[in-house]
Amino acid sequence: MFETFELSRFLGKPVRLFVFTRQNQVWRYCTADRDLVIGGNTYLSAQIDRSEIKQTAERAKDKITIKLAYLRDPTAPEYPVTQALGDNWFPFVPSSTVYVMCLATHYGDTDPPAVEWMGQVTQPKFSDVELELTCEPTGGTDRARNQGAKWQRGCWKTVYSTGLRGCNLNPDLFKVEATLTGVSGLTLTAPAFGTAPINLSGGALTWTNANGVIERRSIMSHVGTSIRLLYGSDDLANGLSVTALPGCPRTWAACEERANTDNYGGAIYKPVKDPMKDSMSWG
Repeated sequence: MFETFELSRFLGKPVRLFVFTRQNQVWRYCTADRDLVIGGNTYLSAQIDRSEIKQTAERAKDKITIKLAYLRDPTAPEYPVTQALGDNWFPFVPSSTVYVMCLATHYGDTDPPAVEWMGQVTQPKFSDVELELTCEPTGGTDRARNQGAKWQRGCWKTVYSTGLRGCNLNPDLFKVEATLTGVSGLTLTAPAFGTAPINLSGGALTWTNANGVIERRSIMSHVGTSIRLLYGSDDLANGLSVTALPGCPRTWAACEERANTDNYGGAIYKPVKDPMKDSMSWG
């Protein structure tokens, strides 16, 4: 049916569908003038649209923009249905990826919606009444991963990674379960932070918010029972249960401190000075 509607001059009544996902949360919207139930899922009628899809040899040109209604006025009498989606980027950026899928269908079409584009949100841009999301194809950021080992003094491995070429450090030996007793801006206090086996600087703080989403913040510094985060969250308050996990400076000394030198990925005897750049003249 979808192909018939697409090729028809008069029968086609196109509707664009959008599905956004972040961990366990899903938002569905459509450009129709009413809510649509398709495949048992409800797509909310919304003020939303996207730019045209391009497929070129340059991935930078394959990005699309999605514009949707969003109000930053805290006293607005009514908010658009897309407000909940926009809240992912305001006032704090999300700590996990928001994926997007663009689909197409027609009024009266009984076939499943056709998938037109898949990717992830990379940048938000706000005005007072609108949010513009820049999105790029999903595989765009995957190319930089798994580039293999490098001959360098510092360890190239991702801390707590597993496998034959992984760090294989057990996070359970170093994580700190804590309940916040003080919040002052980006500085958090909890007695358990003072019991951390190693300094938490460079690590991460995680917790689960009211929607079941796991939030993550980088720990910039750790002194005694206090830590300081890279940026905040409305969730941070006294009584919040959090988990702190130290990072790793990827040095031999840090690996010794963690009793994990068997998995060190650096070359500690690599020459500091490049012999090829020295002069061979004795005169």
